[in-house]
Amino acid sequence: MSSISSLYKSISGLRAAQTGLQVTGHNISNVNTEGYTRQQLLQSESQYLTIGSNGGYKMQLGLGVNCDEIRQIRDGFIDQRLRAESSVLNYYQSLNNTMVDIDKIFDEPYGDTLSDELNTFWKQLQKLSWSANGVEERLSFIKSSKALIEKINSIGEALQNEQDNLNHSVEASVKDINQIVDQIADYNEKISLAEASGLKANDYRDERNLLLDKLATYGSIQYYEDTEAQVHVKFEGHDVVDKQIKVHMKLESPDAQSIFKEPVWQDTGSNVYNFNEKINNFAENDTGKLKALMVARGRNHATKSTTWNDLALNDNYSVDESGNNFIIPTIEKKLNEFEKNIVQMVNEAFTGTGLGEHSGQTGVKVFIFADGGDETHGKGYVTGNLMINPELLEEGGHNKLGTVCRPEPGAPEPTTDAERNEQDNRLAKNLYTEWQREKEWYQNVSDAERTAAPRPRNSNVNDFYSEFMVEIGIIGNLGKAMTDSKSLSYASIENDRAAMSSVSQDEEFASMLKYQYAYNASARVITMIDSMLDTVINRI
Repeated sequence: MSSISSLYKSISGLRAAQTGLQVTGHNISNVNTEGYTRQQLLQSESQYLTIGSNGGYKMQLGLGVNCDEIRQIRDGFIDQRLRAESSVLNYYQSLNNTMVDIDKIFDEPYGDTLSDELNTFWKQLQKLSWSANGVEERLSFIKSSKALIEKINSIGEALQNEQDNLNHSVEASVKDINQIVDQIADYNEKISLAEASGLKANDYRDERNLLLDKLATYGSIQYYEDTEAQVHVKFEGHDVVDKQIKVHMKLESPDAQSIFKEPVWQDTGSNVYNFNEKINNFAENDTGKLKALMVARGRNHATKSTTWNDLALNDNYSVDESGNNFIIPTIEKKLNEFEKNIVQMVNEAFTGTGLGEHSGQTGVKVFIFADGGDETHGKGYVTGNLMINPELLEEGGHNKLGTVCRPEPGAPEPTTDAERNEQDNRLAKNLYTEWQREKEWYQNVSDAERTAAPRPRNSNVNDFYSEFMVEIGIIGNLGKAMTDSKSLSYASIENDRAAMSSVSQDEEFASMLKYQYAYNASARVITMIDSMLDTVINRI
C-alpha cells in the first residue's frame, strides 16, 4: 500500500514539474511578444494522511503536490497609472507633432521665410520712396510685392493641407477606436468561455490588456472587471464596452459651416467632446491624441465669416490664453488679419496716377481678390484669395502703379525738379513711414467677440510678425516641455510594470533548472518503485 501511495505522490510531483516546465517554456518563447505578461505556476501541498492512535505517537504523511493556478504577475494599480499617463502623454505628443509641422511650414528662422520676403519688400519700398518714377525701382517693388503675397498664400495653403491631414488622422483614429472596442468585446467572450472550466485564459487576457493600453492612447478610459471575467470600459466617460455589448462612434458635421466632421456616440448622438473649456493639465482634461488632433485641426478653415468666438474654446477668455483655441484655424485667422492689413495699407497708399502712357490716369490696385469679389462679396481677405494685380505684370504694367501724387486742391504746381520729385515720391514715402509706424492690431472686432479676440498690441508690420512667430514658438515649446515631462513619468511607470510583469530570461532559465531537477527526482522515485515492485512480484 505504501509503495502505491509513494507512486501516486511521485506522479503528482512529475506532473507538477512538467506543468512548471511548460509555463517556463511559454514565458521564454514570448519574451519579445508585445503585451505579454510573465506567468507563474502556483503549487501547494496536497492533503496529509495522519498515522497513529489517539493515545500514541502520531505523524502526518504528505500525499503529493497540487497545481493550483497559472497566474499572471501583474499589478492592476500600475496598469491604471500607466494608462492614465499614456493618455496625457499622447495628447501632448500629438500637439507637439502638429507644432513641429507648423514650424516647418513657416520655416523660421533659417529657411526661405516670410521674414525674408518682408525685409525684401521693405527694402524695395525704401528704394521706391527715393525714386518713385524709376523704372527699375517700380519693377523691383512689383516683383517683391508679388513674392510677398505668394509667400503668405503658400503658408496659408500649407496650413490648410495640414488641417486636411489632421482630419484624415481624426477619421482613422475613430475607426481604430471602434475596432479596439469590437476586439475588447470579442475577448470578453473568449475569456468567459475559456475560463468556464476553471482555468485562466492568460494569453487572451494579455491581448485584452494590450487593447486597453492602445485605447488609452486615444483618450481617457475607466474600466473594471466583474466576477465573470468580463471587462467594462468607458471612453471619455461614456460606456463603450459592457460585456459583449459595444458602442461605436460615428462622424458628423457639427453645423452647416463646418467642413470637418466630429465624433459622436451612435447610441445617444451626443458629442464625444464638448469644446467649451480651456484644456490644460491643471483641469485634467488634456487626454488622448484624438482630442489633440481635433484641437489642432478645428472645425473649419478660417474664412471671412470665422469669428474669434468660433476659435475660442471658452468665449470668456482670449484665444491667446494657453489651451483656449483651435490651433491651426487661430493661426490662419491671425495670418489673414496680417495679410489684410498689408494689402489695405499698400492699396490705400498708391491712389495717385501712373506714368508714361498711363500718365494722368488713376493707378490700379497693387493687390486684388483672386475670386473677383470685394470685401463684401466673395471670399474676402483670406490667404489664397489675394494676388498681385495682373495688370502690373504686363509689359509696361509698371506705369500703372499709382505713385504720382496729385497736388492738394489749391496748392501751387511744383516748378522745380526737386519739388516735382518730392511730390512724386510722397506716396511711397508715406507708405514707407506707415510700414514702420506702430499701430494697434485686433481693434476692429465686434463687442460680441471682443473677449475672445487676441489681446490688442501696438507694433509695426515687421514687429507684429516677429511677435506672431514668438506666439507660435511658445505653443510649440509648451507642447515639447509637456511631452518631455510626461515621457519621463510614463517611462518610470512603464519600468515599474516591466520589472514586475516582463519576462527575464535569467529567472526563467533558473526556474527551468529547478523544475527539471524536480522532474528528474520524481522520475527516479518512480523508477525505484517500479524496480521494487518488479522484484517483489518476480519473487512471489
